[in-house]
Amino acid sequence: MNADITIELLPDARCHVTIEAEARFETGELPIADVNLNLRVSSPSSEKLKFDVTGSVTFTQAGLDILPEDAIAMLTTINADVINLAVLSGIEGKYFREIFSEILGEGTIEIPSEIANIRIDEIRCTKFSWSEPTIEAGLTTTLSGSIFERNVDLNLEINLTAEGNTTILGLTFDGYFDLPRVGDNVQWNFEMPEIGTIPILENFALENLGEFFEQYNINFTLKVPENASVSGLPSNYYQADDTYTWSGSNAAKALGEVLTGEAQPDITYKYEAPFSIPWLAVVGLVIAIAAATAAVLAWRRR
Repeated sequence: MNADITIELLPDARCHVTIEAEARFETGELPIADVNLNLRVSSPSSEKLKFDVTGSVTFTQAGLDILPEDAIAMLTTINADVINLAVLSGIEGKYFREIFSEILGEGTIEIPSEIANIRIDEIRCTKFSWSEPTIEAGLTTTLSGSIFERNVDLNLEINLTAEGNTTILGLTFDGYFDLPRVGDNVQWNFEMPEIGTIPILENFALENLGEFFEQYNINFTLKVPENASVSGLPSNYYQADDTYTWSGSNAAKALGEVLTGEAQPDITYKYEAPFSIPWLAVVGLVIAIAAATAAVLAWRRR
């Protein structure tokens, strides 16, 4: 796998993360020829998160041959309206705790209150179509809850293509996240959520992440604003002005140290509000242009 990971800290207290990755696997022949997935996540307002998902799956002839006739007949009759009416309308307006209780039974698993109290404000299938050999689908949903306290704006694209016995996986990620501010400063220490607080990952070990990443060709870049105070970074980086780069085994080790907490970077810099044009100035400029235009027209009519 090849991966380029870039984290850029912006003066307006946002973090811009981009990831480009490609991996090849020997999987044998698969029943699918192509899979595409696009996910957009945004924050429409305080404590709300919106997800827009679109995707498609294209089957090979061998894949079509193993699909039961009943399944193909069902695909030709299902559309977005049917899914909304028969499935999604029943969960819209409910909290996660209610859905988990209905599916798994009351008290079957313990869910953190922040997750249990997430509400599905809206959920809707935007597209579902079957045009042999391809299925296309889309879904949009808006969730609300106190866990969504920071603004998020991200795009994730995943593409899987089968070529004979080889499967190629491509991934592109582009996202913006809010960073914490302390007074007039932005202060970030690569803080990650504790694994123990994430459901189903309580027993996941991080100690060997460095060795895991070393299997792949990774470049890791950190960009910080000019005059930022930077300390505690993982070692073996190349620095050019305000850009720090780790490559190969050094990148693998750096990512492992950051994720496990072995390295504790601390980055602080002055907050700068994003540039914006005051509405009053815009209105004044429009009035001035209109007045000047009227004066020119009046002079020409003389």
